[in-house]
Amino acid sequence: MLKYLRTWLPELALGTLLLFFAFRELGTFPAAWADDSLFMIIARSVAEGRGFSLPLLGEDWHFPYILAVGPTLIGPVALAIKLFGFSVAVARIPMALYVIGTAILFYIFTQRVAGRRDARWATALLITLSAFVNTGKPVMGEVPGLFFLLLGLLCLLHEEKTVGKWSAFAGISFGLSVLTKLTYGLIYPALILAWINAIIRRDWCTVRRLTMTGILALIIYVPWRFLEMQSQAGLLGEFRFLFGESETTEATPFLYLLTHQEILFRLPFLSYGVFLILGGIGLWKLRSRLPRPVGIVLATLIALFTLYFLSSFGWYRHLLPAHILLLTFVPAGATALCRRRFAPLVLAAIILLQGVWQWKHFGSSTSTEAAEAADFIQHEFADRDLIIQQADVFVRLEPNPHWLFLTAQKISDRLPERFVGLDEKQLCMPILRKLSEEEVTALADRTTQAVRRYYIIQPDPSNCSQP
Repeated sequence: MLKYLRTWLPELALGTLLLFFAFRELGTFPAAWADDSLFMIIARSVAEGRGFSLPLLGEDWHFPYILAVGPTLIGPVALAIKLFGFSVAVARIPMALYVIGTAILFYIFTQRVAGRRDARWATALLITLSAFVNTGKPVMGEVPGLFFLLLGLLCLLHEEKTVGKWSAFAGISFGLSVLTKLTYGLIYPALILAWINAIIRRDWCTVRRLTMTGILALIIYVPWRFLEMQSQAGLLGEFRFLFGESETTEATPFLYLLTHQEILFRLPFLSYGVFLILGGIGLWKLRSRLPRPVGIVLATLIALFTLYFLSSFGWYRHLLPAHILLLTFVPAGATALCRRRFAPLVLAAIILLQGVWQWKHFGSSTSTEAAEAADFIQHEFADRDLIIQQADVFVRLEPNPHWLFLTAQKISDRLPERFVGLDEKQLCMPILRKLSEEEVTALADRTTQAVRRYYIIQPDPSNCSQP
């Protein structure tokens, strides 16, 4: 028994640390995000029997394409809410389980590719990474999507002489990854590149296997896309938004980066540069241990997610999949660059710094102002009409016919008019919204502070026809 414990002591320590970070302050850290809250609103609708819908100004929009996530994210959250009632902590329980499952799959994948020693180091780098934990705990699709992506990559590691179950399992897993979070659709060009390479090498067995994998990956996702299209077209506009900030402007890749170059000098992005170098060296060093299709898919995904980040808004979560895939190879890269004697010191220093960063809550906000704003509304507007333009506040409120939800302005600008256009009565309703100092100054004669940055905005008299 003691020998067994000594053998697995590092894994037990990593598991304990993982459980701590995954469940620590589950409902309050990170504070609920805008997207996090939007997805919780959908999950709550499912749990309450209203279907996969977003309530907007009293109308339910079923299967909204605006989410770019699917039932593999929303379903488990809805089930938790159905079983235990709604709270932010309850909604995040399935997410904590996804965090744990992703870390386990990551360890297994790294152990298969790089060995047990590197798997321990890489997993320690993963679970102390605040971007992984703080993106994984909220109801967001990045980490659940990565869970299925890693599952698919593990299946691809099984080299079969014919098209078999592992090829099928890989395709199903990749399809579930895209279904969970649309941005994992980058797996499709990665598979196509691996398929083309196999054709060039005349490796017909691999061609057949990748064909099966790709077809199943499409079959899993495409029906969901058609379901969204039946409800309301508009996904093309979302792609334009990601590249041009507005679907009405010309899509210009890298526009945001060119006008906001300073973001590249922030600590998280400088850190990613270090991992890109170390992970790139490690990937090259271990390439002979990877089946060729897996190596091509990994390298392509890392490159595409990095380009996706550079071409979009500078959100770190766009880099997260590339960052985590690189971590598999960081210990090998550190060993090659810093020698075996010094590599453990470098890795331990990074792990320690990341752990302290996460422990000290530097990775995300701990603000409680949204919960305070919800309490304010419940006490002050219980019998009064109000439009709530903050998902993080609306999700905390019990249903009330006086309260209507409207998405944030940047989202509303991209939605069909029938869901966000105010009627005559709604034009005369006050709106709760989080305002900047400049906005408060501009609307000074119409605003009343509710809680900290949340204000009640009275209707514009020029738009309101009611006396």
